[in-house]
Amino acid sequence: MKNLVIDLRVVRNNLRAIKDRAEGVTVFADLSANAGGMGLLTTASFLRDEGIKNFIVSDPGDAKVLRMNKFDKERIMMLRSTADPNEIARLLSCGVICTAGSYDAAVAINGIAETHNIVADIQVKIDTGLGRYGFKIAELDKVAAIYRYMSSLSVVGTFTTLSASWRNKKQTFAQLDKFNYALDRIIEMGFEPGAAHIVDSAALFKYNIDLMDAVCVDTALTGRIPGKDIKALSRVGFIEAGIEEVVWHPKGSTIGAERGFVTKAPTKIAVLSVGYYHGFGVDRHIVEKSLFDIARWRRRKTYVKIHNQRARVLGSVGLLHTMVDVTNIACTVGDIATLDVDPVNVKGLPVEYR
Repeated sequence: MKNLVIDLRVVRNNLRAIKDRAEGVTVFADLSANAGGMGLLTTASFLRDEGIKNFIVSDPGDAKVLRMNKFDKERIMMLRSTADPNEIARLLSCGVICTAGSYDAAVAINGIAETHNIVADIQVKIDTGLGRYGFKIAELDKVAAIYRYMSSLSVVGTFTTLSASWRNKKQTFAQLDKFNYALDRIIEMGFEPGAAHIVDSAALFKYNIDLMDAVCVDTALTGRIPGKDIKALSRVGFIEAGIEEVVWHPKGSTIGAERGFVTKAPTKIAVLSVGYYHGFGVDRHIVEKSLFDIARWRRRKTYVKIHNQRARVLGSVGLLHTMVDVTNIACTVGDIATLDVDPVNVKGLPVEYR
C-alpha cells in the first residue's frame, strides 16, 4: 500500500497566508504541471470554493479540461507565450487570455483572432532577466506596435517572471526596476499596460515589494518555495507507504546500492517500496544550487516517520525502494511510514485527498 496524500486543510492555510500577503489585490493561482502535482481539477475546484476565480495554465489542454468541467466564468491565462497557430486557436476557442512574449506571437494571435472576427485578450510578457519568453527592454517599440497596429488584440495585462528571487535579493530588485521602467515607458508612449503583475511566489513572501495589481502564485500553494522555509506556509504532500520487510543485519553489513551504508552495529532495517521513481529524495531545484549546496545536499541525512518517530534512510534512495533504520522503533510489516515529498515530483502513485 502506498499513495500520495494531499491535505487540503494545509492548502487552505497556505492560501490564507497568500491572501494576507496579497493585501486585497487579485490572486492568480498557477495550475501548471497538474497544479504542482496536486491534481488539476481537484485543486482548481477547491481553490474556486475558497474564492479564487483567476487561474494560470501552461498547456492549452489544461484550459480545455477546465472549460469542459464547468469552469465557465473563471479567467484563465496562458502563462507561456506561443506563436503556434494550432495552440492559439485552441486557446481562443476556450476564451483564454493569451500571452504575447514576442512580436511573432502577437502577430500570430492577432491574425487568428482577426480570422475568427473576435478581439483576443492578451497579456504582454516582459523579459527582465529570465530569458524565457518576453519582450526585452530594448524591444518596447515592438510592444507599442501591438497597440498601434493589431486591432484584434486587447492588452489586459503586463507581467514579468523573476529568475532568482528565492536566493538573490540584489538581482531580484534589479529585475523589478527593469519591469517598472518598462511599465513607465508603455504609459509614456500613451498606452495602457492593463493589470501589472509578477509571477513569483518567493518574491511575494521574501520581500516587501510593490504588489501592483495582482499576485500570481505557484509553489506558495504547496508551501514549497525554494530556499529556506517560509514560516507562514506549510508543506503540502507526503507519501504513505506500508513497510514491506523488517530484517536484522549484523555489524559490517552493506545496506543499499551505489553509495551503500555499512552498519557499525547490529541494525534493524525496514524496507519501503518507494524510491526516486516515485519522487522521494528528489530535489527539483538542485540544478539551481551552487556546487557547495549540491555537495551539502548529497551529505544530508534523510528521514521518514514511523509511528511519529524519525527513521533515518540508510544508503541512497533507490529507484523503487528505500531502506531505513528502525533499530529503536517497534514496527512490523504493514505499519505505515510517511515520507515528505514535493507533489510535483511524484508519479506512479494514486492520490488521496484529506
